[in-house]
Amino acid sequence: MPNAFAEPVSGCSVANLADVAAKLNEAVDARTTAIGDALGALERSELLGPSSLPGWSRLTIACHLRYGAQSLTRMTADALAGRPTSYYPLGRDVQRPATLVPGPDETPTAVVGSLGEVSAALADRWRRLDPTDWNRGVLEPEGQADLGRTSLAALVLLRLTEVEVHSTDLDLGLPEWSELFVSTTLPFRLGWLATRRSNHRQVDETLRGSWLLRAADGPTWFVTVTDDGVQSAPADDGEAADATIEGRGRDLLALLLGRPPAGALAVRGDAALAAAFGRAFPGP
Repeated sequence: MPNAFAEPVSGCSVANLADVAAKLNEAVDARTTAIGDALGALERSELLGPSSLPGWSRLTIACHLRYGAQSLTRMTADALAGRPTSYYPLGRDVQRPATLVPGPDETPTAVVGSLGEVSAALADRWRRLDPTDWNRGVLEPEGQADLGRTSLAALVLLRLTEVEVHSTDLDLGLPEWSELFVSTTLPFRLGWLATRRSNHRQVDETLRGSWLLRAADGPTWFVTVTDDGVQSAPADDGEAADATIEGRGRDLLALLLGRPPAGALAVRGDAALAAAFGRAFPGP
């Protein structure tokens, strides 16, 4: 299943992939509704107040999530039509700043309302996909590779990541990350390390070594960085690595997404290399 999310797979079970994608879509819809309800209950000053994400207000998060729903709706239509597509068609550096603020003369309350509308439209569009569509490839324009070779199923998983992570960034007491999110996203993100180390954060290209990431309630993964590049694959618990990092799946996922873990991560082997994992793979 992780490979099916990472890229189109000809041997993937259509029914299985469609079933998982549908469950993820419903989880996205439920979490987005909870976000909208929480934001809608705030006073203007609270909406403009800081989130737990440095430099971002709660309104910034609302604007970002709204753009994400709009962008993924467009990307879905492009993928279905066989057109190249990307999250930021004009380029991340050029386009992103304007997506983090309200439109001209737009009120914070209007942003929250619009977030609900475009999110509901995205969920409805995904509900209407044919089961075979989830394995359809998403093609990026030449010279604008960000996601790499991927599928429509990956888009719903990326959207679930956005809404789950940013819902806790809002610091409004919304539920912790769901088991569905953690169990599905952790192996996907671990597998993705081989082709996508970060989409915008600086990567320490000088680091070399191997890490064994062991989730007490999930997979064990072996990650290596050599002069030839990055390799990341499932592993046995007993596989030897320079550094071993272990803990709950939720906390390992936080490490991959550049968020502080809620619980402690145990380290064995080269402690300095373990501490440097976030520099080698800064995420998200």
